[in-house]
Parts: sequence; C-alpha cells; structure tokens
Amino acid sequence: MVVCAIDERDLTLTQLVQRRVLRSTYGRIRDLSVEEDSGHVVVSGQVNSHHLRQLALHAALELLAGDRVSSRITVV
Repeated sequence: MVVCAIDERDLTLTQLVQRRVLRSTYGRIRDLSVEEDSGHVVVSGQVNSHHLRQLALHAALELLAGDRVSSRITVV
C-alpha cells in the first residue's frame, strides 16, 4: 500500500477549504462544491442537519475572514 502525504502548502485555497469542510463534517456533506473568485469563496452542498451546516461554515471561516465566504449549503 502506498500512502502519499500531501503538504497543505501545495494546495489551492479551494482545495484547502474543501478538505477542511469534509473533515469537519465527517464527510457527511453531499455535492460539495467550493469555488473561488478574486479571493471570495462560495461553499455549496447539502447536509441533513443544521448542525452539520454550521460545522461546514465554521470550517471555512477558520481559513477565511467572514466577508470572504458565502454559504450555499442547504439542509435537506
């Protein structure tokens, strides 16, 4: 088995946010999409609880200021 360690310094901003959101929601976000335009990040996806939505948003906010993040995460 080959294990590759990924240095987070090599990841793009969208990759970092996506990785952090997936980790904080324990992979329980469906159709996750992270898009960036001029430093503004939009996180989209579907979760089954408001708690998971908050976890996802908090994960993105750990990396970015609040005015640089928009959430389009829906609870279904």
